[in-house]
Amino acid sequence: MTSTLSPEDDIFQDEDVLRDHYPERILERDEKINEYLQMFKPVVRNKRPRNVFVHGQTGVGKTIATKAVFQRIIDSIEQYDYDSNKNIDEPSVRTIHLECKDLNTSYQVGIHLVNELRSLNGREEINTTGYPAGEVYSKLFAELRAVEHTHVLIALDEIDNIGEDDNVLYKLGRANDDNSANHVDPESTKVGIIGITNDPNFQSNLDPRVKSTLCEQEVYFPPYDANELNTILTDRAKNAFHDGAVEDSAIALLSGIAAKRDGFARTGLNLLYKAGQRASNEDAGAVTEEHVRSAEDALEQDMVLKTVNSLSTHAKLVAYTLVKLDDEDELPAKIDKLYAWYEMYGNALGVDPLTSRSVHEILNELMLSNIAECHEENKGLSGGRYYEYELCASKSVIITGLADDTRLNDLDDDRL
Repeated sequence: MTSTLSPEDDIFQDEDVLRDHYPERILERDEKINEYLQMFKPVVRNKRPRNVFVHGQTGVGKTIATKAVFQRIIDSIEQYDYDSNKNIDEPSVRTIHLECKDLNTSYQVGIHLVNELRSLNGREEINTTGYPAGEVYSKLFAELRAVEHTHVLIALDEIDNIGEDDNVLYKLGRANDDNSANHVDPESTKVGIIGITNDPNFQSNLDPRVKSTLCEQEVYFPPYDANELNTILTDRAKNAFHDGAVEDSAIALLSGIAAKRDGFARTGLNLLYKAGQRASNEDAGAVTEEHVRSAEDALEQDMVLKTVNSLSTHAKLVAYTLVKLDDEDELPAKIDKLYAWYEMYGNALGVDPLTSRSVHEILNELMLSNIAECHEENKGLSGGRYYEYELCASKSVIITGLADDTRLNDLDDDRL
């Protein structure tokens, strides 16, 4: 019998509350936001801001905190009585938050900033292609000079997407310098840049000149701990679920799982939603610890499946080798046995095998992805010390992921 859907739900009151940036507020970050805010004290004193580099993994509050800091700067100016302090002229601030996720060159960032500024300045936007790079920068700095505010603060979110093409960061970071080719007079408009990234290595890969201008100040957002996640998830649950539809122990368990996994609020929210789905589909009275554990298992399987699908041919062959060794009760296995089986399957597939060292590096990658694990064995003087490898993810999930690669069908494995 075909089932139908009903809008009535005894578990969820408003599941949209469990989305990433709903609502636009941030908990358990007061100390970090205050540290961040203090970096802009020169702005409320009508002085030049220093550029800020903001980093931390995804889902730890960088974007929402930046928007909160921008608003608090504006609020601080509105609340201060500048008329009573004749030594400080009242500043006016224009803020821009540009998402660079789909912008992978300085040219694209420059064009989008030009159009953001032209919109603010009441001017028609320009085409996104067809200009020499030099002309784009000329237009960008012309728009900055046309801004009728004492300060322009530009947040470039996920700037790591521009890769090594960091020229726009260098030019913007030096916009108010006298020796800048595209000078913006600080007496007219003071420019501050906030670079935000999830990539922990982005800063080290910057051109030294860019690094010196962009990273004048730095703020790091660490992952949340279990207690902080509990506060965040409890707060969201109040509006996402009906009263009494989530057990406190379920949120406590979920918070611990998310903290152990990565410390991201996004992970906790995703798990809470999946646990709620399970409770709703079962017509359960409330979300319990059992629903949380079930959601965790499903999430883990989804992650493993996506990881296996994205593996290189040789990494898939190593994963396939682990599956076959496990089928034959040959796991855990030392690297020499594992390599011999991998080499056999590679030859059967017509793929030139990698070196044993390269296979060892692939095994390390599989361990980081929670597909494989290794144990150190110490047999003393007679046997020495060595490592043995085995699977740690669900074999059935790995097989499902490998089955999507038609090249492996040539190995005639009836399980794929």
